[in-house]
Amino acid sequence: MGAFSVYPGEAPKSVAKVEEIVWNNPPQKDVSEGAFSVIGEMGMTGRVLVLNTYQWRALTQAKLESHFYAAILWGLNPMKVVEDAQMIAKRGA
Repeated sequence: MGAFSVYPGEAPKSVAKVEEIVWNNPPQKDVSEGAFSVIGEMGMTGRVLVLNTYQWRALTQAKLESHFYAAILWGLNPMKVVEDAQMIAKRGA
């Protein structure tokens, strides 16, 4: 398991900072599943997004991770960012 924090920027739909992942035990293979949620000052929002290996790989290959995080933080549609990344990955293949 790993955890990290992402902080919203001052401008709408922006990200100020993404911390490095802190792992309980560093993974020996590719990460097979990622769960993302928003935990604010009042606690967890109750919304959890789960991505599989292929979705995460598409996000990283398309370099859209910060757009994904921004969509989560600003209440947009992060799965649209994942779909866009997958389309980009298909075009590049």
